[in-house]
Amino acid sequence: MTNFPGSEEKRMAKEPTQKQRAVFDFVCEAIRREGRPPTVREVADHFGYASPKAASDHLAALERKGYLSRPERKSRNIHIAEGLDPRGIPVVRDIEPDTPVLTLGKVEESLSLNTLFEVDQKTVAVRMKDDSMKDAGINSGDYVIVEADGEVEEGCIAAVQVEDEIAVGRVSFEGRDVRLSPEDDSAEETQARLDSEDTIIIGPVRGVVREFPE
Repeated sequence: MTNFPGSEEKRMAKEPTQKQRAVFDFVCEAIRREGRPPTVREVADHFGYASPKAASDHLAALERKGYLSRPERKSRNIHIAEGLDPRGIPVVRDIEPDTPVLTLGKVEESLSLNTLFEVDQKTVAVRMKDDSMKDAGINSGDYVIVEADGEVEEGCIAAVQVEDEIAVGRVSFEGRDVRLSPEDDSAEETQARLDSEDTIIIGPVRGVVREFPE
């Protein structure tokens, strides 16, 4: 991770100017929206520059300051610095007054579901429909992250589909039955036959994502 030099003058010199910041924000928005960076020509057209050189100069300044890199010789060669990836959420160390939140030296990493849960093609999310697991910290409306086809051990919290309904609970196995126990005294447990085609053990729960109401 690139950090700012010690002196205030050098630190300020490493921060983007207002125009450079606008170019950087446009590049990030293009990546979020289209999944790829813009070309230099597209940057120039967006800001109404008469020549792509003005856009290239701003990108070169951002590259010198560590906000991006352009290693390949191709039209869409802009790579955002580690920690500022627009497809993730920046984890900041602290905030300074009158300083943009996304200042390179204040960002430790870029947070995303991929980095949190080592997401692969077998990772799925299930929307919790009730509070049956609230005492385990899983509330109604939460997104439960499940490792599909992962090993489900006795006593772990897992997702199981029973007759087209996905339930989340603490698993126990009894002979040919699987039991999902709630973590709420007012909720009922779910029990199903393991040899039934209506029962699918999806996998263990690896985490929870929660959105707070505005």
